[in-house]
Amino acid sequence: MSVSQSTEKNIFEAAEQLSYDKYKTKHKTNGTIAVVLSYKESEELDDAYFMSLRLAVNNHLTDSNYRFKNFFQTDYERNELAKQSYIGIVAVGFFDKETILKLRALHKPIVFVNTDTLLDNVDCVVTDFTSSVARTTNHLLQAGIKDIGILTAKQHHHHLITLENDPQGFLAKTFLQCKKTFNPDYFFVAEDYTAAAGYQEMNKIIDKLGAKLPKAFLIGSDSIAIGAMRALTEHKIAIPQQISVIGFNDITSAQYITPSLSTVHVSRNAMARAAFELLNEQFQKRNMVPRKITIGTSLIIRDSSV
Repeated sequence: MSVSQSTEKNIFEAAEQLSYDKYKTKHKTNGTIAVVLSYKESEELDDAYFMSLRLAVNNHLTDSNYRFKNFFQTDYERNELAKQSYIGIVAVGFFDKETILKLRALHKPIVFVNTDTLLDNVDCVVTDFTSSVARTTNHLLQAGIKDIGILTAKQHHHHLITLENDPQGFLAKTFLQCKKTFNPDYFFVAEDYTAAAGYQEMNKIIDKLGAKLPKAFLIGSDSIAIGAMRALTEHKIAIPQQISVIGFNDITSAQYITPSLSTVHVSRNAMARAAFELLNEQFQKRNMVPRKITIGTSLIIRDSSV
């Protein structure tokens, strides 16, 4: 990690800590939890949502008197998990089937955050994508916008690249089809969930569509949206006068860019609390039936959209 990346990461972590409500009392710690991340540490700043989610999990474990150790993708690929002592696992991010099975094979209490593992008989905490997409799409339709573009991204699982776990893009497409307003020419997929990928893909979209751009874009993450907005601005396409932009996740920087980004707020603290609740039930053996907790969202309208 470069000095500039390290400094940026420290600033982001400090900002997240300021927005985190802490109610700490010092007690004897209850053990160590392995926090397993689906990405490399060097990639964490590329999509700030996952850093904020990881910090929320870390903070909640600390406040609940547990120690934690973060394991990034390169750590568990080197089998570091098998060399450490811990009493449970919180797995954060996008995980493919192979990794889910490998983590289950460790035979520790485990909860996945952001990957739906209920079909694998594993507890998980996920975002309510269905209501989020319906609420956001209805907002634009009610504002009289029918030409709606979708910009999502590929999921990268180690050596795999897939769209199968992209709920926002799939649900937005399905919802617009039901409303008879879906245009296949307005469906786009960035290389990943970074601002750089959003910038690159939006430049391609502008070159391809020219004056036939949609009047709004639903975008799969705030990071992609921030990059896409930069491309639109460089092409002197006014936001939101010509194109409305709505992101997803409500990362800390979303409210500070210009124009401020409309987005779907996802409570990382609520997801962390729910994950700990499920993990604690496994510790207490109170409920051995696999559970999925779905966390609700809210639409935050700022300056980037109608």
